[in-house]
Amino acid sequence: MCKKVMNRLKTSLTDWGHNDYLGMKKSILYIALCLFSVLQISCEDNREEYLDDYSTILYFRNSGEIEHSIYKTEEETHYAVSIVKAGSDMSATTTVDMKVMDESMLAEYNENQGTRYKMLPSGCYSIKTGLLTFNATEMYKKVDLSFYTEAISVLQDEEQENEYIVPLFLSNSSDSINTEKKYMFIKPEVVTPVVSFEKTGYVMNAFPETGGDHIDLTLPLWLSIENKWSFDCYTEVDESLLEAYNQEQGGNLMLLPPASYIINEDGIVKMTPEGENRLSIEVSREGLSYGNYVLPLLLAGTSFEAIDVDPTKNTCLLGVSYVPDAESLTSIHLVENMISYHPNSICEGSVAELIDGDPGTYFHSDYSVGVALPHWLQFALPSEVSAFRFEYVTRNAGSHVVPHRVSLYGSTDGVEFRRIAVLSSELPYDVGQTYTSPVFVTGEKIKHIRMTVDESPSGSFALAEFRLWAL
Repeated sequence: MCKKVMNRLKTSLTDWGHNDYLGMKKSILYIALCLFSVLQISCEDNREEYLDDYSTILYFRNSGEIEHSIYKTEEETHYAVSIVKAGSDMSATTTVDMKVMDESMLAEYNENQGTRYKMLPSGCYSIKTGLLTFNATEMYKKVDLSFYTEAISVLQDEEQENEYIVPLFLSNSSDSINTEKKYMFIKPEVVTPVVSFEKTGYVMNAFPETGGDHIDLTLPLWLSIENKWSFDCYTEVDESLLEAYNQEQGGNLMLLPPASYIINEDGIVKMTPEGENRLSIEVSREGLSYGNYVLPLLLAGTSFEAIDVDPTKNTCLLGVSYVPDAESLTSIHLVENMISYHPNSICEGSVAELIDGDPGTYFHSDYSVGVALPHWLQFALPSEVSAFRFEYVTRNAGSHVVPHRVSLYGSTDGVEFRRIAVLSSELPYDVGQTYTSPVFVTGEKIKHIRMTVDESPSGSFALAEFRLWAL
């Protein structure tokens, strides 16, 4: 270990007399700094493991099977093969052969190790093999391995079941070769980079009644590798995405009217190495009444055939909730008989303690009956409302009962409910915290609001206080 060398240095220093040490202070500091630099490098390569056992020993820094991604955007991909010189005599000179296995040698290795490696054809890569010479100051050698993307891509498309590798081995050294690290099998895999929306699914944006006549929304695009190219990404509005979402979620989100938005550059995002790489949309008040609107966007393709669209992250329901000002809503005086809950029994607290103005008391959903989340609170309103907001305070002890995901539903009759919103990242996850919601519009006049807790650490939830405002 590196400790061995440091202990040796310590012993040597203590053997010197005090006056000698003072006289050679600069030399000692220089030696220590140099040794520290060497040790820092050697520890990374585990060279210290061989200080006592070998004068000089050689091995691959990365031995065994090494997977290496080759992107279709690159005609040629390079991999640096590193061979390490270690041992107690760091100033030694030595040589070693690095070669590619032949077919018979690879077959023998497969039989002994139970592997199924197959030799990558020589036309798919290039590497300079042969004798490597280490001088006194060289701790390692790097050899460039070049992979040819198109050739490998064709090969892997034709023979997907085979594990093609470049099998390297070390031999023919007058010094020791580490038998456990003398083989290296570089396994190339051709990967097609993908572009995607940074945010997918339903993404809510509030458009308040007060303020400017328009809002600017942006939707960043993300590339799976570092972008070194300039190309176009094509986006389009796909109404079927919203239809499917409403059907699946039981919602009533409305399509954003075409007169109410402008998509910059006709939906073309110009991807550049140093660009913002985002879709920009301007939304205006024209044609909007209070409601929850959606601009359903599809990432349809790119101008660069070597880059695909990620089919799992190619859609975004960009929500625009046109809402009244929060100050225009009226406080609802909640009483106990307006509130119901599920499960229909309580272990701790009561709904009366949810609205008593005392953050030291709390309502706790039933955790003894074995009913899985979601658990919910439901509020029967004295009259129909078209918008609402709420506020709650988490229990002042026990973060395991804090809601982590909340869904909001509205109903005209208390039987059939439609989803209005889902909240997660906005919520406080700590005890004794206050959450104040934005304004939500209901899309239709409702008399019942249901708040479901879909996720919590414990499988139940507790709240100290709850307040409600509505329009």
